[in-house]
Amino acid sequence: MDINELRIFRAVASEGSITKAAQILGYVQSNVTTRVQQLEAELNTQLFYRQRGMLLTPAGEKLLSYAEQIIHLVDEAQKALDDSIEPTGRLMLGATHTASAMYLPSILANYFKLYPKVELSLMTDYSGELVEKVRHFQLHGALVKSQLNDDSIVQELVFEEQLVLISAPEMKDIQDVCYQPFLMNTKGCPHREQLENWLKTIGIGNIRYLEFNHPDAIIQGVISGLGASLVPMSSILSPKIKGLVHSFEIPAQYSTVKTFFIRHKDSLMTSALLKFIEMLKQSCLQLTDLKSENPY
Repeated sequence: MDINELRIFRAVASEGSITKAAQILGYVQSNVTTRVQQLEAELNTQLFYRQRGMLLTPAGEKLLSYAEQIIHLVDEAQKALDDSIEPTGRLMLGATHTASAMYLPSILANYFKLYPKVELSLMTDYSGELVEKVRHFQLHGALVKSQLNDDSIVQELVFEEQLVLISAPEMKDIQDVCYQPFLMNTKGCPHREQLENWLKTIGIGNIRYLEFNHPDAIIQGVISGLGASLVPMSSILSPKIKGLVHSFEIPAQYSTVKTFFIRHKDSLMTSALLKFIEMLKQSCLQLTDLKSENPY
């Protein structure tokens, strides 16, 4: 059993198909099939059910967990030997829809200018999916909304903000606002869950939604009079100053939102990742200063 066999095994397990794994790895299909068969023969156990694709057997599930760890350690060893003072190599990051729209564009733009040799990639998804990818070493780090109780994950609070209820400027009565359609992310969004929990406390359970997956689209929809929303305060500073939206405070237990940066505890802290975390923390300080200068 060598590292290449484990990489092939992992690719087949991930894709559920010999053909797709071969395409991703750049191998001919027969080579992938042979290597999987050799691995099964070596371990004297069946790793896949071969019906309508390649599905892991219980033995295959066990091996996948070890294979991911072994591949990760080999890759980290290579990074440790290659790492230099100047950040280089791949940096695979993840973020929620809100974080990727609000916090990361300027950070990533500045990062790329300073460290052009780093190959940056960003995946946008829900917190739960991002956490799983960090757990399985598929991302070097991610910005998520939920605090975790997981010894394998290192997490740092980077942003803490208040959510505010927003509507078109002519809406002045919060009760009227609460019976409008709500422009929110799809089900599973923490902001949406906090909105629902608060509305239940004031007797509103039948909520009409217009689903948007981008913060800017939500805010523009509210400005256009499509309905109301619950958004981070910092996202409406400019529209608020221009009089394009009206905002309402809601109870603190439903309005506080926290964003954490997470990484696997066994991930190597490369210079590329270290510099990104430094820039993220600096951006957090700037956001705090901005909030103190624009309270309302």
